[in-house]
This record gives sequence, C-alpha cells and structure tokens, in this order.
Amino acid sequence: MNLTRTLGTSAVAGALLFTGLASGVAGIAAAEPGGPCGAPGAPACQPAPQPNGDWQRRGIDQGRQDHQPFQYQGQHVQPMPAGNGDGWGFWFLGRWIRL
Repeated sequence: MNLTRTLGTSAVAGALLFTGLASGVAGIAAAEPGGPCGAPGAPACQPAPQPNGDWQRRGIDQGRQDHQPFQYQGQHVQPMPAGNGDGWGFWFLGRWIRL
C-alpha cells in the first residue's frame, strides 16, 4: 500500500512539475506591468479618487432619489430594506445585492 501511494504521489508531482516547466514560466510570475502613464505613446494617467462629499448635510429630496428603481446589468431592479434590518439592497437573479 505504501509503495503504491509513494509511486502515485511521485507521478502526480512529476506531472505538475513537467506542466510548469513546459508552460515556459517555471514558477515565476508572468505579469508584465505597464510603463509610466502620461508619457508619449502611453495611456493617460487615472485621476485621483475624489471624496464622497458631505453625507451629513444631504437634503430629503436627495435621500428620496437613493431608493428609486434603477437599471443593474440591463435589468430593472427595485431597492428595498433588508428583512433582517441590515440596510438596503435588491434581488438580482435570485441573489441579494447589498447597497
């Protein structure tokens, strides 16, 4: 039993090693990061993230717009409060999406 297990384990390890070597990456990362942005011929730099604004001083009309129906991946969805009191969300293809 031990001989069979040892031979099987060695065969699997050898197959994985051969696959890794044959793929050409030999266990190293194959990522190729891009160059600096904004240089000639390079893509434009992304703007820095902006603050979300002052949420404490929103008016009631702005709050009413937050819970209106909207399109999500081409489907019309209606946000609703979660039944367990865990904020708001909507059902999408049988899955609860939190807002």
